[in-house]
Amino acid sequence: MDIPLLQDLYTALAQALPRWLRPYLDPTLTVLGAAAIAVLARVTLLRWLQRLSATNAVPYDDIVVDSLKRQAITWTVLGTVFVQIEALPWRDRSITVAQNIVAAVLIMSVTLALVRLVSKLAAVQATTADAGVGGTTLVRYISTTLLIIVGMVAVLALFGISVVPMFTALGVGGLAVALAFQDTLANVFSGVNLTLARQIRVGDYIALGELEGFIADIGWRATTLRTLNGTQIFIPNKKLSESVMVNYSRSDAGMSVTLEFMVGHDEDPERVEVVVLDEIARATAEIPGIRSEEPPVVRFKTFAESALQFKAFVAIRNFQDRFLITHTLMKRLHRRFKAEQIAVPVPQRAVRMVPPAPGPAATS
Repeated sequence: MDIPLLQDLYTALAQALPRWLRPYLDPTLTVLGAAAIAVLARVTLLRWLQRLSATNAVPYDDIVVDSLKRQAITWTVLGTVFVQIEALPWRDRSITVAQNIVAAVLIMSVTLALVRLVSKLAAVQATTADAGVGGTTLVRYISTTLLIIVGMVAVLALFGISVVPMFTALGVGGLAVALAFQDTLANVFSGVNLTLARQIRVGDYIALGELEGFIADIGWRATTLRTLNGTQIFIPNKKLSESVMVNYSRSDAGMSVTLEFMVGHDEDPERVEVVVLDEIARATAEIPGIRSEEPPVVRFKTFAESALQFKAFVAIRNFQDRFLITHTLMKRLHRRFKAEQIAVPVPQRAVRMVPPAPGPAATS
């Protein structure tokens, strides 16, 4: 439907322009109209989606909506320009070249936006409590590299440049490159295997021989292990995949700490067991990290020379907390034994001094 006022403005504007600029008026107004619609959609629809995504605790939709909000105007303008180039009074070859240039800019813009989106999603995944295959430097490197390669191949295809000869040439020298970077490629593929097999994930607590700590990152060459005191240890991915590793965070079996203590021979083992279980039950309600759903167990170990030896097994949630929990429980048991007057014997040894035998002079 024609609006008289707008029609008059359009006619006046067309007459005011030089004759050679008049064919560009309609495409320019179309691009400006599309840009205005994109701005309106950004301040209304996308802003509403942004508020809607902020109402839940999932961070991924916030990142996606924010990326769309940032690029909505740019993509709308580039897409409209691509379509309106056909209406320009240019030669067919010039129109094709111009459309290819605009399409290349649009593809690279989408590619870079996807690279930033994947990086942000991986960073958020790394901070979640149950990080999956995302969240590692290796995954970000691989995903961003693949996206950039796909974008570059698409741009080259627009201008009729085939990548098949390029890959053929790379295949000829691929053997030499593989031999030169044998250790690096082994670390890369080992890291990919560890990540995709989900043997370890960011945040897991693992033990590798004498080394223990959290998985802070899985890079393209090495895995970063952060110990309990904050020290960072870099382990080559190949060595990590070939070593015997214990992943306490992915263990289906329950984790527990062992408390060893002794009492005197005169103490009643039944009473000792009741006292220890009662003290551990009290500690469960006060010490974070002890699993209340699995009851503790006290076992009579053996008759020692000067004491009765016991062991208590207490289930815990996180293996890395075992030192602090053991330390706290042993102090509580010591105070409880003193309060209950349960003797904790101190080993004693009697030393008998034998006088030396009389020498020859004394016998004479």
